[in-house]
Amino acid sequence: MFDSGLNEQQDGLATVPGGGPTGGISSYDALPIPPAHLREWRDATLGRIRELPRGRVLEIGAGAGTLLTRLARDAEVREYRATGSSPAAVAALTARVAADPVLTDKVRLECRGAEDTHGLPVGHFDLIVLDSVVPSFPGLAHLRTVVERLLPLLAPGGSLFLGGLRNLDLAHCFRTGTALARPGAARGDREALRRRIGREVAEERELLLSPALFDALARDLPAVRAVDVRVVRGLQHNELTRYRYDAVLSTADPAADLTAAPRARWGEEITGGDRLVGHLRARRPALLRLTAVPNRRVHDEYTAMQSLFDPLESIDLAPQDAPAPAPEALCRAAERLGYRAVPTWGEDPGLLDIVLLDPGRLPAGPLTGVYAAPVVEAAGCANTPAADRRPAGPDAGPPVRPSKGALPSARTAPDALPPHTVRAVTPAPPARSAPVRSAPAVTTARPATGIWAGAGPDAPPEGDVASLFAAQVARTPRAPALPGLDYAELDARSDLLAHALLEHRAGPGSCVLTALSSPAGFAVAALAVVKTGAALLPVDPALDLAEAPYPAVLLLDETADLLLPAVPGAARLVREEAAGPLPPAGHWPVTDADRLRPPCPGEPLLLVPGEDGTVAVGGEAVAAAAGAAPADAAWLVRGYPDGDTAIGLLGALVSGARVHVPDGSLTRDVPHEVLGWLRRRGARTVLGGADDVLCALLALARAEGTGLSVSGGWAEGRLVVEQVPGSPPRPAPGYRAYLLDSLLRPVGPGETGSLYIAGAGVAQGYAGAPGADCERFLPDPFGGPGGGTARMWRTGRAARLDGNGGLRVLDGPAHDDPFADEHATFVALADAAGHRALWPATAAIPDGWYETHGEDAHAPCLDHLHAPLDDHFDDLF
Repeated sequence: MFDSGLNEQQDGLATVPGGGPTGGISSYDALPIPPAHLREWRDATLGRIRELPRGRVLEIGAGAGTLLTRLARDAEVREYRATGSSPAAVAALTARVAADPVLTDKVRLECRGAEDTHGLPVGHFDLIVLDSVVPSFPGLAHLRTVVERLLPLLAPGGSLFLGGLRNLDLAHCFRTGTALARPGAARGDREALRRRIGREVAEERELLLSPALFDALARDLPAVRAVDVRVVRGLQHNELTRYRYDAVLSTADPAADLTAAPRARWGEEITGGDRLVGHLRARRPALLRLTAVPNRRVHDEYTAMQSLFDPLESIDLAPQDAPAPAPEALCRAAERLGYRAVPTWGEDPGLLDIVLLDPGRLPAGPLTGVYAAPVVEAAGCANTPAADRRPAGPDAGPPVRPSKGALPSARTAPDALPPHTVRAVTPAPPARSAPVRSAPAVTTARPATGIWAGAGPDAPPEGDVASLFAAQVARTPRAPALPGLDYAELDARSDLLAHALLEHRAGPGSCVLTALSSPAGFAVAALAVVKTGAALLPVDPALDLAEAPYPAVLLLDETADLLLPAVPGAARLVREEAAGPLPPAGHWPVTDADRLRPPCPGEPLLLVPGEDGTVAVGGEAVAAAAGAAPADAAWLVRGYPDGDTAIGLLGALVSGARVHVPDGSLTRDVPHEVLGWLRRRGARTVLGGADDVLCALLALARAEGTGLSVSGGWAEGRLVVEQVPGSPPRPAPGYRAYLLDSLLRPVGPGETGSLYIAGAGVAQGYAGAPGADCERFLPDPFGGPGGGTARMWRTGRAARLDGNGGLRVLDGPAHDDPFADEHATFVALADAAGHRALWPATAAIPDGWYETHGEDAHAPCLDHLHAPLDDHFDDLF
């Protein structure tokens, strides 16, 4: 599997420099911050920066280029200059830029300190960016010097963005949380704990700043006309979103001063999310400041901090009653009504303000007074970092802190990581590559070539998923399926639910959205949807579902019911966790007579929202599991299962496996503990789990000779990889990966090639967008089961096979990738099944495919492929 850690978390480390709450390592448990959290943090930062004019950009402290390699590609950016204080980091980034034609034309890099502005053009830049750089400064005086030297470099109306700032006002709260995260801390001496927290705050080695600082600076700096201080948007609650914030100092006159915006106080005029929505709908204010909103992100730690001084109060970190919804939930509720939501700090460190603006009734431009800052002196708005701190500068290396048990840390992946990234079986090397998790034995003739495949037959058993499951129930009706459910009971419950879904017009040609966190509840629902013939659409209700297809039915648990808005025309069924009592002995199979129409071959089993569209997934991956020996599975999902988990669960059930679900005694974030739990239950297949934990889990499995199977990759091209004791990592039967050259031939031993995914893990395409399939879903040159045509998915990334048999995915295209060559020529292909694809004109056409359009430029070929296939038959025959 690909290490979802490798490159992107490396990006994350460079973007969030420092130790402790920075550096990508959690201050609570010394484990890597989950890659998904770092990606959300990075994307929020990019989104905030992209709100600002940025024709000519200067980035101070570019690090590994996390922002540069993304922002410099924006069409609006004409020039991008960047600095770094580490010669090695600048040299590495320079080489990366030189290899990219888009970046080479725009980017200029220099090695210099943050305070060194000598030779930089005055009045030139529209935007200057210092992201996660300021905490490494030695003190407030240094920050002020840097700001005073950078402001003259801005063009009229330009902005200075300061990101990743740490809030001084919450320093004790943060250190209370990290102290109480240590085992047994809450049961120790209260006075000793207070002293320890005070000492850690005093010995803080990073620069912490009160949000009020920037209004204080603006009063002394006439060039600053607008100050915009905001907390970071995001669903994830971690030390980055809890304790960090951004500030923008603008030299443009503000379009609006929000200091005196009309106010509504939480707990008085507005007491809940529904009341907020009702208030906005009824009154439709152009501007509203929702004040004194309890900050759900820090509430538990803030309450524990206050309890330290009350001997009658408990000081553990047990979750407190939620005083308010998460800030992101409130922001999104307002945005669904057309408002722009801007969260910022409140009148007290444990409170937030959320400013809501109607974009159609307020002028566009810089905002000021977002944070209603008290009038204070700048000198009291910063700490004095400890003298033994590491060297200042954005590229200075953080102190190394080993994770528990010296486990290998995950490092995040490049660019926009797909939803499910396959992870490394072994600890990642220092190179910028991402290893792949293990799978079945590589054939001896191919381990060093560009074809990475497992032994065993490619052809799955015949039959759809519903019939394969029915056959398994008939073989082992009383075998345990999930805790409290045997196969016969699971079959009966899913039958009953399937009939209920059919009554609400679910069936072939429709989809059923599920948001169910209970493993048993989700298993029943997934099988019920399969039996109806509808496509399953599993979602996390906390995420934005604006691009998801409209379902016929929403099947939700009680929490999801509170979070998900209504969908016009869709039935809404809410299932309590205890719902679905065991029916009496009986059998209620779904027949074609029960459906609106019979299912058609090739209809999708699953829909997965992806970055390039909604991915339609067939039943091939589940059928492939039915042909393998059953292996007990382990449910390591936190929260709501996704599409990858759904495929793995259905595969386990059609093969007759037992799915084990841990109780609350298992710490799922400790890989040693999880691996021991897996061994005791004989489970070899993992469903779900945090990326960083799975990376470490696979490394441990290999080191200790334990068999393990995990899945990941992309929704469009999924891999199941097995770690078999005594063998190199290998794909499971039916799954393949190709490393191909410019002529789409396997590369030689040890060479790097373009990565393509083939076999059972390849999706059907993008739902409702057949034209988009043509560029990414291509003919498989090495054929499919039974000699028929097959397709592979083009990842757009380079990869290589290492000496241990693991697949390492690099962070960009291969140097000879024809699809990345703007001068390459292409032809359009089609097969008898109606699939079409873009194909390099220089590569041999695979058997079973024919050319529908001659050699031409890239764009005309795409235009041809987006037209109906029937339009071109007259040209062929």
